[in-house]
Amino acid sequence: MINRRLKVSLIMLLTLVFSIGNAQDNYELGNSSKRYDGIPKGTIKKFSWESTIVYPNTVRDYYVYVPEQYNDATPAALMVFQDGHAYVKEDGNYRVPIVFDNLISQGKIPVTIGLFVNPGHDKDADEPTSPFRVTNRSIEYDEVSGDYGKFLLEELIPELKKSYNISDDPKMNAICGLSSGGICAFSAAWFYPDKFNKVLSHIGSFTDIRGGHNYPSMIRKNDPKNIKVFLQDGSNDLNNDYGDWWLSNLQMKSALEYKGYNYKFVGGTGEHNGAHGGSILPESLTWLWEDVVAKQVAGGVYKFSENTTLASGESYHYSHMNLETKTLTSSGSLELTSSKDEQMIIIKEGEVKVSFGKKQKTIGANSVFVLLPGDKGTIQSISPEAVFYRVNYISKKPQDNKRGKKNGGSFVIDFDELEYKEHDRGGVRKYFRKATTMCPYYEMHVTNLNPGIQSHAPHTHNASEFLIMIDGETEMEIGNAVFNAKPGDVYFAPANVSHAIKSTGSKQAIYFAYQWE
Repeated sequence: MINRRLKVSLIMLLTLVFSIGNAQDNYELGNSSKRYDGIPKGTIKKFSWESTIVYPNTVRDYYVYVPEQYNDATPAALMVFQDGHAYVKEDGNYRVPIVFDNLISQGKIPVTIGLFVNPGHDKDADEPTSPFRVTNRSIEYDEVSGDYGKFLLEELIPELKKSYNISDDPKMNAICGLSSGGICAFSAAWFYPDKFNKVLSHIGSFTDIRGGHNYPSMIRKNDPKNIKVFLQDGSNDLNNDYGDWWLSNLQMKSALEYKGYNYKFVGGTGEHNGAHGGSILPESLTWLWEDVVAKQVAGGVYKFSENTTLASGESYHYSHMNLETKTLTSSGSLELTSSKDEQMIIIKEGEVKVSFGKKQKTIGANSVFVLLPGDKGTIQSISPEAVFYRVNYISKKPQDNKRGKKNGGSFVIDFDELEYKEHDRGGVRKYFRKATTMCPYYEMHVTNLNPGIQSHAPHTHNASEFLIMIDGETEMEIGNAVFNAKPGDVYFAPANVSHAIKSTGSKQAIYFAYQWE
């Protein structure tokens, strides 16, 4: 039995190493897997651990990632990664510390400590040439048992808790792995669902190495466990004496669906490597953790439609914001008043007369009216039809009425009175840069962008940003996705999410850009 186990371990080890080193896939890392200035950066420390309880006489390296936002007064989430060396590398397929930094700063995952664990190696054996070539990898990872979960819960996690305040809520504990590490992650949650609620498996080995092919039938024949599962695999994954990896993952998907689990399966065309899993890691983590973070208005493009709410909900800086379009016919009017929210009106078409306090002004397309909390205003159409955007918002930060009044209170900006300044990429009209009652930082401008020009390389900032298309055609990178918009459409780039806009038509693109904190 020992010889067979060693043979199985060696065969699976060589297959994994060969596949990771030689497969050629076209999957690429997106912007959410890249570093940006201004994003809080976590720390990584390396340690060594000798098992004394579950896997005696074995030693392993492990790494601990701690986000800059960690505060020991508040329990942090925990995510454990098998084959930790592969996930912790900042120039590898997954680059988890970089992705964690970005997603935590965006509020898409909770403040999470990462525990990156290598499989164990027999202390009496020769030094391994690679962390994948240790003696205990298949024994720890491929066994369909609770041994590895016990190792984490009785050895490594208690050691980690000596230094960090980690939540005991199973929904705040996740586990992840690739290949044999993927089935290992599932086993830990399967046998300890009261400890690990979330599973992320990359190219998981749910095959007949040490009985893992039995999991689909085990799932079907047992009551559902309280675990959330994300599976990733490629149609060109391994197919050998131990099974068909792609088919086994499809069997897992079918069983999880049959029993009503909260799961997601993302299939690709990749081989047995981390290219595909790494390329979708930000989206995988966002889905996995979405039940424990506040749901926010999604970044992307919101298509124009008259008299419609385009976007509504919480954002990084606002407890609530609402972006809608309104249409007024001739002499039609709208009363604007609120003691709680701040409002912005952006004229799209037609002319209107705005009134607030003792002030009145007639303004046309691309003009702006900002009404601060406590003030009353009216907007009246003096055209056969006037169309405008209306944004209401309430800041998460305390409302500061003195700040709003100090900076001029409610105000109107007439597009026709603004100076246009040309530059090498097009031109700009600057509207304002000031603090308001709700926003300590508020800035707006209109950009003219020449055809084929990108405004800037993908970048991030702590401010959230709306871009409202006035004219031309554009595409915009927001995180790992690319969106297209036409005049009237609105892009939304959430705080700390990488973004860049490009003019793609044959003429200048013109758009509003306004940011807030």
